[in-house]
Amino acid sequence: MSSATFSQTRSQALNLEKQTELLLSQYSRFQAAVTPEAGPDELRVLAGIKQLLEKRDDTITKLNRITEAQDINAVSTSKLQQLTRHKEILNDHRKSYLKMEAAIQDERNKNNLLFSVRSDITAHKKRTEQGASLNANDYILDERVRVDSANSFADRLLQQAYHTRDELYSQRQYLAGAQLRMLGAVQAVPGINVLISKINTRRKRDTLILATVISVCILLLFFL
Repeated sequence: MSSATFSQTRSQALNLEKQTELLLSQYSRFQAAVTPEAGPDELRVLAGIKQLLEKRDDTITKLNRITEAQDINAVSTSKLQQLTRHKEILNDHRKSYLKMEAAIQDERNKNNLLFSVRSDITAHKKRTEQGASLNANDYILDERVRVDSANSFADRLLQQAYHTRDELYSQRQYLAGAQLRMLGAVQAVPGINVLISKINTRRKRDTLILATVISVCILLLFFL
């Protein structure tokens, strides 16, 4: 029963792979002739590819469950190889789809940018040719819009700079506090050293006095 289920599911996987290859071939044609925007046909093919990839993910998951449900000794090597191959083909198809989609989008962005630049050049030429008849107020308004845009960009940069300055100031205060604590510790060390030195001096003095007293007592005992 499990072998029959595996074969049926694998047959579905093969069918989905053929459908995916067909749609990928159709999608590659849009890469050869990129339009400013995705048309209905391109969107239909794109949606079909995504749907097929999702179905193939589900099919491979089902094949995994079938093989995992069987005894490890009962699973043939050919089934495992077939399952691995389906995963590899799915991965290759997904990479091809993503690569073509990225290439189409890049080409579309480039074409739109070129179109925008050409439109700006054409508009500039028209303004130049009609310079004598241009309305001064319209020109001033255009310049004002450009200046406002530049000011807005400058304001954003200044806000970022102020934020960075505040961060640096906060870090500087933290470092200054740490430095003060370090200096306090360093200054406290000499005081400890002086205290230890005084203790050692007093200990030596007491030892010397004790030794003198003992010597005197010995001499007195000897002469008496």
